[in-house]
Amino acid sequence: MRYPVVAFLISLAPAAFAQEAKSPQEEALKKLAADLPRLMKAADADGNGTLNVAEFRAFAPEVVKAGETILNALDPSLAKKKADKDVKKYDQNADGKLDDEEKKVMDEEARLKSIKGFDWDRDGKLSEKEKTAMGWAAEGDLIYRHRKVDTDANGELSSAEIEAGLSSISGIKVKKAKP
Repeated sequence: MRYPVVAFLISLAPAAFAQEAKSPQEEALKKLAADLPRLMKAADADGNGTLNVAEFRAFAPEVVKAGETILNALDPSLAKKKADKDVKKYDQNADGKLDDEEKKVMDEEARLKSIKGFDWDRDGKLSEKEKTAMGWAAEGDLIYRHRKVDTDANGELSSAEIEAGLSSISGIKVKKAKP
């Protein structure tokens, strides 16, 4: 009678070991979570241990930057893949690297892409009205992210809420394992 149970438990072992293997994204979130007290302390202007929207405004970009740094340190191939993709797209003289002129083209394309939804007259520049609209949209996005993480809806993010919403705040997406 005990042998079928043992055989069943042994059959589960590979799945258990597979779950222990963490993706670079999962490891980055784990390391980022360990760094949260430092990041929160730096952003917590009133020292109450939670982050309001104004404090979150300073906190969120720092979390994104720290997450990218950790992720690239854990898996340098991610940054290399992006660089290779940029070279493939913008290397006009096919020398395998981006010179200053090619980098300018890449930067200009990124700039135009970032303002596309707000450059209503399509002149490649933002008027004061367009800049204001872009600023309000960015602020709305920030408030949305704050509210999404603020599970108790008290207007303040606790360290537990931030840790639970870390993937959303940092932009580090963990792919779901396929069954």
